[in-house]
Amino acid sequence: MRNRNSIRMEIVLMIISLVIFGFFLLFVTFYYNRIVDSGAADGKAGQTYRWQYEMIVDSRNSTFWQAVYSHAREEAAAENALLSLHQTGWNTEYDKLDYLDMYIAADVDGIILEYNGEEGLIEKIDEAAEHGIPVVTIINDPNRSRRQSFVGVNDYQLGSAYASQVAELIDEDTENILVISNREKELEKNQMYAQIYAAVSTAHHSSGEIGLKEQNLISWGQFDVEEAVRNIFQAAEGTPDILVCLDEVTTECAYQAMIDFNMVGEVKIIGFYTSDTILDGVRRGLIPVTIEMDADQIGTYSIEALTEYLTTGRSNTYYTVDLHAITAEDLKQRDIAEEQSLPEETAEVQDE
Repeated sequence: MRNRNSIRMEIVLMIISLVIFGFFLLFVTFYYNRIVDSGAADGKAGQTYRWQYEMIVDSRNSTFWQAVYSHAREEAAAENALLSLHQTGWNTEYDKLDYLDMYIAADVDGIILEYNGEEGLIEKIDEAAEHGIPVVTIINDPNRSRRQSFVGVNDYQLGSAYASQVAELIDEDTENILVISNREKELEKNQMYAQIYAAVSTAHHSSGEIGLKEQNLISWGQFDVEEAVRNIFQAAEGTPDILVCLDEVTTECAYQAMIDFNMVGEVKIIGFYTSDTILDGVRRGLIPVTIEMDADQIGTYSIEALTEYLTTGRSNTYYTVDLHAITAEDLKQRDIAEEQSLPEETAEVQDE
């Protein structure tokens, strides 16, 4: 028979566990209510919503994600749903696993998640599905998970887009190409790298063998990415002839480093997205081309997938978005088209 001390200890431990669990529930409830209150500030006072959606991305401050969120929020509002955006990964208190724990406990109606292959995310996606919460993944596809839908492009499509631009920029002086990625999985192990490698291998414009390397910055914080990119421009072995950037932040950092180190014309940057800074580089001919993933479609399709699932019990498993290669000539033609579409009086004022 157990002695009284042992029984008392078990009771104490049980009470402590209940207290900890109670505090956890209180924290989740308080935090979630703050999120809802914050999100409701964007809508009409006193308005109630049919559904609550959460979007979790790596950097809510980037132009790209703000554009995605803007279109998603408009689509959500049209469906009488409230959408909140949350940043993880860079100088934030919570990571994606923390947010998923919170939203599973809060029993939200749907989650939109930027998936980069982080450890434990697939298990959390599956846990959400077990609780009846649909998860739509964007940009990268954890197809072995129980995610409801994926919105984006596959590695083969994205690799083909980058590969064609790499092939265009290779000339007889090209010796080294560096691809900067921000994925948990090594780039060499996916279709994207294979497409770029094939383009380099079949290039006939170079006078010799071309070296192709990849550098992964997934472990760097937002403010350290700039330092990592600057290190590339100061490397003892020299700078790459072509620098392929797979996200907005590294593109902007590479553009600034190229100017700071007076390497304009020595490094050809293939960028990602169309922020004001990147478009400035393209217009000036300092960034030959940038790849744009349609932010409008990503935001719209993500909400469509969640809403369709909640109303019908099913949705498409794959939503493909468009890719666009933007050059200085494309921007010139776009500017001409915009000028021609202006009212005649406005055009005369601008001419003056």
